[in-house]
Amino acid sequence: MTNPQAEEFERIRGYLQQQAAEKTIAELFERVKEGMGELIESARSVPAAVIASNPPGDDWSPMDCLKHAVQSNLQVAQDVLHVALSGDRSGEPEPELPADRETLIAAQEASLESLWAHVSEADPQSNLQVTWPHPFFGELNWREWLIFLRIHAKDHARQLNAMREALGG
Repeated sequence: MTNPQAEEFERIRGYLQQQAAEKTIAELFERVKEGMGELIESARSVPAAVIASNPPGDDWSPMDCLKHAVQSNLQVAQDVLHVALSGDRSGEPEPELPADRETLIAAQEASLESLWAHVSEADPQSNLQVTWPHPFFGELNWREWLIFLRIHAKDHARQLNAMREALGG
């Protein structure tokens, strides 16, 4: 019997590897920006009155979802730029951020600007032998992690949209 979840993870891993290998850094970054735009739009679409409310049967509120997404994205972006430029992963934990929608969005936007400023200067083939593990997709290099940011943002944008609908927003 096959494991559909494992097959889905393998399919996504293949997508990450293919995109990272075929696209230029500028093309990858444009895709990441598109995903981040969706995340921010979805976050802003949740009414303020329900952003801290948990939808029925959900352990997270939309604010919890946004905070997780931004904290994780900031940590991944920092690791990507360090590895791309130096070959060393900072390995710092996710930053602690306040649970305020606009502060989180501003932090996400600033991180994206910094990531582009640094990664655009990197040799696109440098340090690809340096990998670090993703809990579902295995060992990924910095280019694969870069495009992962798009998937992560889009996944949480969908989650925020579903939460907004469940909360009647």
